[in-house]
Amino acid sequence: MGSIWFTFSILSGLLSFASYNIGFALEKKAVKNLSEDIKSKTLLMYRTLITNRLWLTGLFLTIVSIFLYFIALLWAPLSAIAPLSGFGLIVLVIYAHLDLKESLKKLEIIAIFLIVIGISVSSYLISKDTTGVNWDEWKVLIISIPSLIVLVSSIFVSLVFAINTFLKKKYYVSLSFALFAGVASGLQSVFIKGVSIWFSEDDWKLNGGNITLHFFLILLTALISTGVLQIAFKKGKVSNIMALYNGVMTILPITFGGLVLKEWQHLDGVGQFFLLFAIFLTIIGIIILSFKHHQYHSDNNR
Repeated sequence: MGSIWFTFSILSGLLSFASYNIGFALEKKAVKNLSEDIKSKTLLMYRTLITNRLWLTGLFLTIVSIFLYFIALLWAPLSAIAPLSGFGLIVLVIYAHLDLKESLKKLEIIAIFLIVIGISVSSYLISKDTTGVNWDEWKVLIISIPSLIVLVSSIFVSLVFAINTFLKKKYYVSLSFALFAGVASGLQSVFIKGVSIWFSEDDWKLNGGNITLHFFLILLTALISTGVLQIAFKKGKVSNIMALYNGVMTILPITFGGLVLKEWQHLDGVGQFFLLFAIFLTIIGIIILSFKHHQYHSDNNR
């Protein structure tokens, strides 16, 4: 891939996650501003929100973020774009602190530093890859053994945890739903990557049924992740939920890109070590930032 197009993809990915997180913050702020009577009635709450300008603005930004994410994946590997979710959290934290007129905490600053270093190193290393996957290769890889192991096992584990904790009414049921929502969001990224590969082909008429299935799966996973995440919010602490959700939704596409699409094969052993270490730093930063920010935000909303 050309360095210019790769840079353009990275910038699009940064804007995508920034747009998503700001949109998410606006949606939550709109819900928070509703009266308790309205929030207690689900249908009334949604009817009120679809006429709320703040909530509609947030929804618009989240839709824009999907479009930008698609553009980002046109010229960059999946495992290069997924870690950029950390940048979106940085934007969200800065926005929230400006909105609440509060200074950043030390641990949040450390998390931001880890994310910036992790994203910079991983983007640099993956940018050295000049190969890509075409649509014919994608059709084979998506049903390959490594792909099925990553996708099916992640779905199975999240379902088992969700069903088990729900039936037994364990206190950590919210985390199980957060895990399930994170897996759905991670799968959405994988299917968006497939659509971006198809879009890059010269003949868009190829495999109409197959690409229609991809679009359906993108919509389905988006609805599932959004709906299940809202259920998780009602059952547990937002700080714990968002830390797990953001971690899983970042790890899954990175794993798929590295193991299934072989986006790291151009690197030698040392390069792969530094890449994994950079991704590890990013994920740690994401989890810390998710936990500390939402914990603080929840404490101030009591």
